[in-house]
Amino acid sequence: MSELKYINREENKNLQTKDLITLGLYTILLILLMGVGVGLGTLFTSLVFGGKVYFSTYTSVVTALICGSAYSLVFNKINKNMAIFIMIAIVALFLTISGHSIVGSIAMLLAAIIAEFFYRRKSEYLSYLFFNLGNIGIVLPMFFMKDSYVKHLQGRNYSQEKIDLVMGSSDLKTFILIIVLTVIFSIIGTYLGRKLYFKNFNKAGL
Repeated sequence: MSELKYINREENKNLQTKDLITLGLYTILLILLMGVGVGLGTLFTSLVFGGKVYFSTYTSVVTALICGSAYSLVFNKINKNMAIFIMIAIVALFLTISGHSIVGSIAMLLAAIIAEFFYRRKSEYLSYLFFNLGNIGIVLPMFFMKDSYVKHLQGRNYSQEKIDLVMGSSDLKTFILIIVLTVIFSIIGTYLGRKLYFKNFNKAGL
């Protein structure tokens, strides 16, 4: 079995027009995978836990597991500086437009800087890890800005019953669990994403 190797980035490191188009397509794929993951996770927890667990709290965990393939496409195929930062920035913008707290987008932008840093040092595992840790920013207000987060949910027309469900998972133990699971599934997601890329996408010329 051949070793999975990273592509040489020593040629032109600046994004070209064709790179931006490809990056846009891969970013859309990443966002779609995030949505599918949240939907499937919500369905799973509803069936297993009878709707008593607010699954969106664990968005970073499921994203870490299933989005590794899309991330690996950008990491290994586009191969240009700022590609990872721009992709994560677009995701952050999408989350803001879709009604999430601005705190989450700020956290993702900070994570994008670190993810780009490790991208330039060819560390896909660490780059992807910080992308997923940035996703935790979506629920940071739920744990550390509870009053403002409740008002945010009320502004999104959440019923009191659903607000109680959401805030029922806002304890410190849950937050620590999210971080631990995100780290674990980021490692798994990177491994699976790289295997899929080098075994299928790369051979197909994607």
